[in-house]
Parts: sequence; C-alpha cells; structure tokens
Amino acid sequence: MSAVAERPVIRTTTLEEMGIKRAHEIASYSLRAKASDKDVLKIRYKRTPGSLLPESRTYKFGRALKSVIADGGTSRMAHTYEISPFLLKAIAELDELVSDNNKLVVSKAPSQIGEEKVGELLKELYELESMISSRMPMTSAAAVSARFSRLKAQLAAL
Repeated sequence: MSAVAERPVIRTTTLEEMGIKRAHEIASYSLRAKASDKDVLKIRYKRTPGSLLPESRTYKFGRALKSVIADGGTSRMAHTYEISPFLLKAIAELDELVSDNNKLVVSKAPSQIGEEKVGELLKELYELESMISSRMPMTSAAAVSARFSRLKAQLAAL
C-alpha cells in the first residue's frame, strides 16, 4: 500500500467542453462583465518553466436577454441580461478546482511555516544590518543597529 494520499477526482465536464484538457494546472481565474450582454472569463495556469503552453486563456460568454414586467400596474417591460448557465457551471467547477489546488500547496503545518518564515526574516535582518553598518559612519550605524535590534526582538517574539 502507498502512504501517499490520493487527491479526490473533481468532475470537469464543463471545462472539458470548453477545451480545457489540463484542469489540474489551473492556478486562478477572474470573471468580469465586458458589457451588459457579455462576460469574460480569464483562466490562469501554473506552467512549468520553458513550457510552450499559454499562461492564460480568455473565454467570452454572451448573456441571455430577459424581459420582465417593470411595474405591476402598467405594461412597461424592463430588459435584463442573465448570466449563461454554462458559465455558471464552469465557475462552480473552477471554484472547486482552485480551492482544491490551494489546499495541496500547504503541506506543512501553519506553525512550522511561521517558524521558518521568522527564521528567514531574522537571517535577512542580520545580513542587512551588517551590510548597512559597514557603510555608514559610527553615529548613524549605532542608531540603525538599535532599530534592527528592536525588529529582531519583535520577530523573535512571534
């Protein structure tokens, strides 16, 4: 038996109909209204360096015109546009994919990540302090060194 946990399979039939074959490489997406009757969906991918595949693709969807009675007492009609049901299905699949892909990125416990980040920041502060103090006059270097010490203490407290 393998100790590796398997990812749940997410059905992407709508995305496949749109021509998306590598749904597992989707990093994010954005949706905007181009006009009152068009929606634009932009999908961004995580590609390997040197890949000839595009970093993003754009899809345009038309909205359906719907006429509704504007006022119950008169026969005045108001025209509204409804989002495409196909686009709604695609967004639901994208939400599921993007949230699943983001969960897989975090493989360590948040406390371990925080400790590593604090360590990296402290190391960078030490390097920056030595670089600045070697190029400044003694009076200014002492003031900068004091500020760095306060920053280090605050980071260590985290």
